[in-house]
Amino acid sequence: MLLKMICVIFVINAFISITKAIEISELNETRIFLSINSQLSELRSEQERQGKLMDGLVKDSDKYNLRSYPRSCAEVKKSGISDILLPNYSNQPFKVTCDAETHEGGWTIILRRMDGSVDFHRSWNIYKKGFGDLDGEFFLGLEKIHALTAERSQELLVLLGDYQGNSSYEAYEKFAIGGEEELFALRTLGKASGDAGDSLRKHHGMQFSTYDRDNDREPNKHCAEFYTAAWWYRGCHDSNLAGVYNTNTTGRGINWRSFRGVEYSLKSAVMLIRPRK
Repeated sequence: MLLKMICVIFVINAFISITKAIEISELNETRIFLSINSQLSELRSEQERQGKLMDGLVKDSDKYNLRSYPRSCAEVKKSGISDILLPNYSNQPFKVTCDAETHEGGWTIILRRMDGSVDFHRSWNIYKKGFGDLDGEFFLGLEKIHALTAERSQELLVLLGDYQGNSSYEAYEKFAIGGEEELFALRTLGKASGDAGDSLRKHHGMQFSTYDRDNDREPNKHCAEFYTAAWWYRGCHDSNLAGVYNTNTTGRGINWRSFRGVEYSLKSAVMLIRPRK
């Protein structure tokens, strides 16, 4: 009987010992788990901190790189194709053609006609974005021209040449066009000077027209379609620098009424802008 009791007590003590051992083991496992979980949390926090730090460095680097781009050809100070950046237009730079020699330089070319290699009878969306070859004939694009004239007050220079070797120019002390919500209207045109004569004044305040957007005030015809061009037509034009190259048709060529008239299509025409001093 005594032996049985001793055996029972031994079994109970053994069970208690095993139970305690299990509890201790579970407690240790819990502690280990909590320790590992705490370390993982710290690692996640450090990773997030490092990620934010890296994002900040990237953003600072981007800001530095963006600041390194000029905002106009006046800052470029050399002729040829360059990248400029206008934050009010895009966070990415875009290419322009600069003229650093003519009339003291600093000019951004917005339109150039020289050899008839590019068709200027284009749609509204194409005129909005721009087209052509920056090394040759091109139109910079209504959106970019608006952004340039909205970012800073600009002056305009128009250079003209005929087939007899005669050249002329007209300068405007202020120039700006509205955005697309204003149909890119020629909303600012300052005092004119030069020897070509002021053949742009008639178009002041007019919205831009293309063959698929009739925004002129001519009741009897769609000017852009009729003259196979695009411009700030009124009813219809005194100037038409996006006209057909080397044509004999009255009013359809590259015209500047006060320089060779609308019956004569000019050999060359360039429009340039630069920030006003």
